[in-house]
Amino acid sequence: MNANLALSFARGAGFLLAGASIAPGSTAVWSQPVAAEPAATDGQQPAFLREIEALRTAEVASLTPDEALDERHVGDRVRWAGAVYGIDGRCLTINFARSGDHGEPHWTAEPTYQAFVACGAGVYDPELVHRYANVTIIGRITGKRYIGMGGGGSDGAAIDIEKLFRWSDCLAGDDSPVCRQGFLTAEPVTGE
Repeated sequence: MNANLALSFARGAGFLLAGASIAPGSTAVWSQPVAAEPAATDGQQPAFLREIEALRTAEVASLTPDEALDERHVGDRVRWAGAVYGIDGRCLTINFARSGDHGEPHWTAEPTYQAFVACGAGVYDPELVHRYANVTIIGRITGKRYIGMGGGGSDGAAIDIEKLFRWSDCLAGDDSPVCRQGFLTAEPVTGE
């Protein structure tokens, strides 16, 4: 069941966040920044706000994973959000969620019943990107792949990851390293 948290303070990010939601299997997902006075000493926005703005304003095609199965969309750039369902080396299988105003996964009572596979140049820290982690990915459609889930399966869109944004699943005020929120960098795969 999904739930909404009205307002939470994210220590370390230095501003208030509203519209946090709880996705199946996760604790909390911080979303929409609320106008508060973030501390910036050099006249620049804090890094987190710059990342949210980059995520929000990315030039992408307005397609769902199901629409992206049409081969004419190969090469199109998309921004898709969701929860990690599985990890296979450099590839993540993601349950697709509609996006909120800032690209965050927006979980509703009406599931999308869509999934996609996103593959990157390396692997992500397993403490940060794991099953049920909420992410938003910007990438280019490469085609389709068979996605087996829950005893069945079907073709799903495949994309190459350009950027992966991890949404924190920690409670407000928790500043432990596993609560990192923002763009993550993949590490090279050893032994390939």
